[in-house]
Amino acid sequence: MLWSFVTSGLAIYFLLCMLIYLQSKQKSFLYYGLYNFFLLTYVFTKTPFHIEEIVKPFANSTFASYNWFSQVIYNSMLFMFYRAFLDMKVHFPKFDKLLHRFLIIQVSIASVLFAYTIITGNHSIFNTYFFFVFIPSMSVFVIYAIYISLKIPNKLGYFIVVGVILYNFFAYYSLYDSLAHASGTEPLNFFYIGIILESIVFILGLGYKVKLIYDEKMNAQQRIIKEQRENQLLRENHQKELEKELAEKVGELKNALQKSEDEKLNSLRLSFENEISLLKLESLRSQMNPHFIFNALNSIKVYLIENDKEKAVYYLNKFSKLIRKILESSRTDSISLEEELEIIELYMSIENIRFDQKIDFSINRNDVNIASIKVPALILQPFIENALWHGLMLREGEKIITIEVSQENNTTKLSITDNGIGRKRAQENVAKKSYKRESLGLQFTNERISHFNQKNLSNYQFTFIDLYDENNNAVGTRVEFVL
Repeated sequence: MLWSFVTSGLAIYFLLCMLIYLQSKQKSFLYYGLYNFFLLTYVFTKTPFHIEEIVKPFANSTFASYNWFSQVIYNSMLFMFYRAFLDMKVHFPKFDKLLHRFLIIQVSIASVLFAYTIITGNHSIFNTYFFFVFIPSMSVFVIYAIYISLKIPNKLGYFIVVGVILYNFFAYYSLYDSLAHASGTEPLNFFYIGIILESIVFILGLGYKVKLIYDEKMNAQQRIIKEQRENQLLRENHQKELEKELAEKVGELKNALQKSEDEKLNSLRLSFENEISLLKLESLRSQMNPHFIFNALNSIKVYLIENDKEKAVYYLNKFSKLIRKILESSRTDSISLEEELEIIELYMSIENIRFDQKIDFSINRNDVNIASIKVPALILQPFIENALWHGLMLREGEKIITIEVSQENNTTKLSITDNGIGRKRAQENVAKKSYKRESLGLQFTNERISHFNQKNLSNYQFTFIDLYDENNNAVGTRVEFVL
């Protein structure tokens, strides 16, 4: 009855863990499922039924060493479960690497010895290896695993400590009793009891870990929702301020039209038009920023779905820095080229997520003093976005975007070069779409540069250059700025 209960439980645990792993991709369930499977194959060889027909012939066959080989495998899978369950790669990377190598070596040696015993029939060599190499070395790792488990900050280590102590106590006592016959009962009964207690503890631990993962995911979602709401509130308040300022300026103009002479009226009209242009610029920028933020959030979302905590936190930190840079830049009419390139680097590091980090992005500053050059904030982002989604998206193979800054006399030149499909083919692809959305990025950019030139008495401009190879095939696009 005890054997039947244990084998049924192991089979159910194996199937349940495999189903959960296929849904969640959590390696804790994979390794625990494999541990239950190999332990089940070991327990099958100890069946109390049909002993004369199954057990004794198996013990005298060329596969008799599977008794020890299966123990090496399921104990190794159990330690792989410990690694994944406790996130040792995060908390104890050196020990995790050492343990991983140790398990690979042990499984490799056991596999070679098992094959050797099948071929030669000499099972004593596997017995010697199991008792005098595997058991002592594994015991050392068990003791150290218990020690470091108590240092895990999220209390998962307590499940490992209790499960390991219960399982190893009964397992070692079963081994001792099988050799010394001290208890007068079947030694495997103690082993079965250890399996049952250990399984109960670890299943509870897996449930607790799932709860921790779920709580962490919900907290991350709540933080993102909170940031979105705060950004929306900032945009709404900014829009209200713009509308209020516009209404005030309109009122001032009406009063000036009624009271001022023609010369003063003309002067006020020019001032008003300048203010309107500035307000329009602010309005355009307030429309562009949500689009910018939406793209970045979409890029990060995949890691939250896949529950990749490290990458999600890493890119959320970059995203928060990007948001801070955008908000800081929105307070002024212009920023330095150095700040603009920092924003673009942050933007590309996030956009590159959706391209599986396949975009080769680089900036060559060529010792130009870019901190002293003023440009409209976020002026380069629309061109980078066009290069990504219209130039590189449909390109096979290597994808490259390069920004290069150079100095010629008193003129600074900046170029953005991609090796995409070219503007002509990109326009053909857009023309084929049944739904065509008007792109406002370049229109906004032209208006912003025009306002910047008017205000600063400068002559900033940009041009597109289509790149072709010797066979007149499109090999990319370059945008050249003269600053």
